[in-house]
Amino acid sequence: MKKLFLTGIAVLLAISAAYAADEGLPPVAAPPVQAAPIPPVPPLGWVYSPYTMCGDPPRCSTGVVNVPADGLNVRVAPNGYPVMSLVNGTPLIPLQREGDWLLVAAGCDLTPTFAWSWTAAVPLNRCWVYF
Repeated sequence: MKKLFLTGIAVLLAISAAYAADEGLPPVAAPPVQAAPIPPVPPLGWVYSPYTMCGDPPRCSTGVVNVPADGLNVRVAPNGYPVMSLVNGTPLIPLQREGDWLLVAAGCDLTPTFAWSWTAAVPLNRCWVYF
């Protein structure tokens, strides 16, 4: 029994010596990881800038729809055909300015209201509300 105990102690000492020898090596550094670049915000369309709270894109980074109607029409080109409408309070990210028109991206996830804009007969959209 005494031999078995002494043998167990000898094995433990040998194992701890092996671990101590491994700890003396400098740690190997992992190669640096590069994060993927953040893709640019996709444009939503063109809106008439006086109907937003952001008339000058370099000076403001977001705008809000503020129009005295059902919604603000979003167009495919400045003064072009409307493709959708946004309710008041929808946040917008201005990307480019051309005269009185702003190329904007949505500042939130959009969802349909299942109503139509009476001014342009296009779908009316609003921000998605997460619960």
